[in-house]
Amino acid sequence: MEEETPLTKMAIIRSLLSPSTAPHLILLVIAASLLHIMAKVGSEQAASFGFIAFSTAYILLAPASNKEVFRKLITFEKQEDSSFADSMKQRLKILIVPTSFGLVLWGIMSFTMGEGNTLSDVGTIIPPTLGFLFVAWAAAQGWFFAYATSNSIKSPETGTVKDTSTHSPIPSLITTSTLMVAMTILVTEAFRFSLGNSSFSVWPYVASFAVFAISVRITWPLRQKASAHTATHAVAKRWFHVTQLFITWHVLSIVRSIDSASSNTLIFIEELVLMILTVFMAIWALTSKADGRKSTLFTKDNALFWGVAFGYAYAGSVAMITSVFDDLTAVLIGGHILVVATVVWAQRSLLDSRINRMFKDFDIKESVESIDIAPLKEEETEETTPEEIQTSTEEDETLESIGDPVDWNQKPESIGDETNWEEDVELLD
Repeated sequence: MEEETPLTKMAIIRSLLSPSTAPHLILLVIAASLLHIMAKVGSEQAASFGFIAFSTAYILLAPASNKEVFRKLITFEKQEDSSFADSMKQRLKILIVPTSFGLVLWGIMSFTMGEGNTLSDVGTIIPPTLGFLFVAWAAAQGWFFAYATSNSIKSPETGTVKDTSTHSPIPSLITTSTLMVAMTILVTEAFRFSLGNSSFSVWPYVASFAVFAISVRITWPLRQKASAHTATHAVAKRWFHVTQLFITWHVLSIVRSIDSASSNTLIFIEELVLMILTVFMAIWALTSKADGRKSTLFTKDNALFWGVAFGYAYAGSVAMITSVFDDLTAVLIGGHILVVATVVWAQRSLLDSRINRMFKDFDIKESVESIDIAPLKEEETEETTPEEIQTSTEEDETLESIGDPVDWNQKPESIGDETNWEEDVELLD
């Protein structure tokens, strides 16, 4: 049986950016923008129905896309002799099924949950519920990033226990601190230069250092535990570097949003990058389980459809919560805080489980390797001659076995056989 190749990050990226499914991403941008405008002008309920309908449509289409009969309807395959006009028609054609499906679901929700209808009470709670999901999406962003990056770092095949008098997490901590400081300086000064703001602010440095100190304090026992073994130390060091830089990025975004140091354009670009990163991490974690194993439900062939479904839900949450608070900056700040808190918490919980698994694996491996199989003696390894075999057989035959001294033709003795019955027996009165 041919072994399947592992599902890598590049395979998922190629699937997400494939020209055969690019129209679905364009539809996501257009539909989400229109629904967001509807929510801003006061039609929050109708817009929430639309976001949920299109997200549900792609959730149902994602597993079906694994079947060839459905995949032909929602993917584009360019013909070699087709013109540009024909190619555009074929690209738009793959949007008929998800658009029709989404519109039908949208209509059903509007006629059943709209004002004055049977389930109108349910319809009134959908917009705030969808807005509340922004909390879940923000936490999911931090969790998926931490989970995917943790499992993407391969464990060394070999390792040794460090000397208890010399092992320490301090060198790794110094490296992480250096990277964090460098990122804070580069990002802060780059934004200050691009915006033409000559005033220097100390708050980005204070915020990033304070959060870094909290992270170190929370994870210090695990850092010490990981540094006791070369394998766990290597994994923990690399993972702390990645997660701390991600945390620092979000902390600096919070400070810029509070100080109004970023323009709306820069904020939009930054949030778009974070959303794309979140979708990718979520798809990677679900499709490959972040360690190269394939999933039967989430595959590289339907990764885009799962990503589009998540995109509609994420955009719907942002639209609902911004229409309620009417302040996008406050919403984004709250999202960044949730991401930072989630990653800091994941630094401890995920690393703890990873270290325990690695210690268990190495204990098993070391116990197996410690088994010393004694080599055969030299005389035992030499070829046995026929004479030795015959001698050994004769010696075995001399050994007593059960039944050898028994003469089965001999009459068995009975009680009284040796008694002389002719002798006089004196009877006592």
